[in-house]
Amino acid sequence: MSSTLLIAASPGELWAALLEDETLRELRVFRASARIGRVGEVILGRIVALKPELPAALVDLGLERPAFLSAEDTAPGAGMAALHEGEAIAVQVTKEARADKAVGVSTRLRLAGRFLDLTPGRAGVSAGKGVPPAERERLVAVLREIAGAGEGFVLRAAASGASPVNLAADAENLRARWRAIEAARACARAPAPLEPTPTPLALLLAAFASAAPESIIIDERAAFAEARGWIARHHPELAERLTLHRERQPVFEHHGVAGDIAAALAPRVPLPDGGALTIELTAAATMIDVDSGGGARGGKAHAAILAANLAAAREAARQIRLRNLAGPIVIDFVGMRDRRDRDRVGEALAAALADDVDAEVLGWTRLGHLELVRRRRHAPLAELLFEHAPGGGLVKTPMTVALEALRALAREAEAALVRAPLLHVHPEVAAALAGEAGAARQELEARLGRSIDVVAEPGRAREGFDIGVR
Repeated sequence: MSSTLLIAASPGELWAALLEDETLRELRVFRASARIGRVGEVILGRIVALKPELPAALVDLGLERPAFLSAEDTAPGAGMAALHEGEAIAVQVTKEARADKAVGVSTRLRLAGRFLDLTPGRAGVSAGKGVPPAERERLVAVLREIAGAGEGFVLRAAASGASPVNLAADAENLRARWRAIEAARACARAPAPLEPTPTPLALLLAAFASAAPESIIIDERAAFAEARGWIARHHPELAERLTLHRERQPVFEHHGVAGDIAAALAPRVPLPDGGALTIELTAAATMIDVDSGGGARGGKAHAAILAANLAAAREAARQIRLRNLAGPIVIDFVGMRDRRDRDRVGEALAAALADDVDAEVLGWTRLGHLELVRRRRHAPLAELLFEHAPGGGLVKTPMTVALEALRALAREAEAALVRAPLLHVHPEVAAALAGEAGAARQELEARLGRSIDVVAEPGRAREGFDIGVR
């Protein structure tokens, strides 16, 4: 299976699209405006409250609301009894914040490397689920020779085929990283990050490097230069796969996935047979409704319903990954009376999610809905880009529109010299350009060598904007 990672860089934002056999499989958005609280960050926090009834602790990370530390995520053998209010503790972010949920953290630190994960405080050698069985025994034996007394390592899927020299070098890099964290902790005052905050591009590359894409294409020169340096340091085997997109057509359109990306942001997803999926995020769960499109009628309704549900199961799995849906997910398929048909649909969904280690299919409810749960690590795309409208439905946030406007202006500036750029936007978007998106605006102004004037127009629709000149 061939894979390609497309990266579209624009002021304040990065979009990444992973293609497998030219089909869009994963979509992520990274924003430079986000503060601490990204998955993987190691932070010195302070316990501000203990909640024995949960059981859990609330940890101040310097964010608007405390992070949530569940008893299940504390060090083995210690639990909640070892925690005290006011205590400074090192934690690692395991779940990013959502609109209604705080950042999730753990005291079971796990530092990710190229081939290995280091688990400070937890001795032993093990292999992750992605390590092929044929390689597991050899790699574990090698790693036991490398690990020192009291050290803990977990083999990553990328370790398959790695030499003892490569494993030893990765282990030493992780040890050096842990020593730096310990040194930072010794002089830090909570709350404080214990490692330099990575750039959005570094986070993006780290998230996708383990997939070892055959091609990595970036559409902006500065981002390309940064990526080349990051890959040389962390994944030199990918260096020859990195290229700069030089076409005038935007990178997603050039590779034919712009339509798929737009569909992944819409609430309704058409199915090939005329049916559709309707995806709605609620406070309790994500609901996916399957519409057969009227094709499942007549004498062959049974076969048509089964075919529609099987197609819907495959597309639902794809959309779950694309949209980064998480938490409880309930799928309302077209009604099936035969239990064997329900089993086939459930098996089809499980097979389509087989390579998603965060997803687990739970089974059918008495009402005929199929339930699954997916571990939450990052906010779903809809939560990042949209907000609920007063009358129902979703609308783009002012920040999303502000960054869209800057992206459009950057493209126009590349095509032709824009002497005195002017953006006509809704007042809420103008406020975002002066506040949360201010750094992105300044980045583009520095690139253009001229200031960008913003005109707030109260009568304009919030999602609309125009580019003009003074």
